Amino acid sequence: MKTKFDFSEVENFDEHIHLSIPNYDGLMDVITASFLEFMPPQGVCVDLGCSTGKLIGELSKLTQGEYVGVDEVNIVENRDFTFFHGDCLDYLLNLESCDVIISCFTLQFLGTKKREQVLLQLKELVDNGATLFLAEKTYCNSPKINTILWREHIRQKRKSFTDTQILDKDYDLFGSMFCKTDSEIKDELSSLGKATQIWQSYNFKCWIITN
Repeated sequence: MKTKFDFSEVENFDEHIHLSIPNYDGLMDVITASFLEFMPPQGVCVDLGCSTGKLIGELSKLTQGEYVGVDEVNIVENRDFTFFHGDCLDYLLNLESCDVIISCFTLQFLGTKKREQVLLQLKELVDNGATLFLAEKTYCNSPKINTILWREHIRQKRKSFTDTQILDKDYDLFGSMFCKTDSEIKDELSSLGKATQIWQSYNFKCWIITN
């Protein structure tokens, strides 16, 4: 039995994510539209959990600067940026400053201890002037509302995946993905800085956090 979801086994990863997260294109559009407001000329942008590098590769075309994608799984397809193949915490511990940090559905795959350590490093960077784009899948505080959104999300996924594929992935993610409730996320965000929600689709949300 698998103990950790293996992203390297997912065929056509970008298409898979596009079909798995409703309005994922809308999230990418919002991040891209907001990016230039926070990325200074010749700035530094870091994408934690960059997967194939599609997002940071597109951002690197918008303005000159230093672009770094970080991921412990090497499925990068776009090399228009520097790629750090390794653990995101290891990278952050050696990062003194940057201007924009992107974390799209990455923290939810960290255990409690590592998540806390990563959040401490992110807080230091935000305190020093960095802007953080943070996207996470969350659980509603209300079990009833959470069930409604979960049921509707499954209905949407059945347009692209079989029931077997949906159930198999759900089992694969068990023990790998650790989502937080709305209240827990709110507490984390308040400790990081000033958070503004910029996108939501079902239980998937994204915020911009500044000092």
